Amino acid sequence: MAETAAHLVDHVFPEVPVRQWVLSVPFHLRYRLAYDSSLVRDVAQVFVRTIFSSIRRRAGIPTSNRKARCGAVAFIQRFSDALNLDPHFHIIIGWDLYR
Repeated sequence: MAETAAHLVDHVFPEVPVRQWVLSVPFHLRYRLAYDSSLVRDVAQVFVRTIFSSIRRRAGIPTSNRKARCGAVAFIQRFSDALNLDPHFHIIIGWDLYR
């Protein structure tokens, strides 16, 4: 884990623009996310794909352009600072649209 973090900090993040996104979910979905790992995966995938398409759309890049690349690192936190059950996603997204 530490090697992966060191690689990201030393070689990936300095080379591309990066932004952090946070997704909080409504109260009625929090308990379901706490116990359903496949739902957590699906929510994270939809969130990342939506951000990727938004970045490409705002840059005016067609989806058929294979040189435009986006990447993401997701961290899922299950508790808030008060130790309440509060699953939420911290996702760091980087993009290289003009290579």
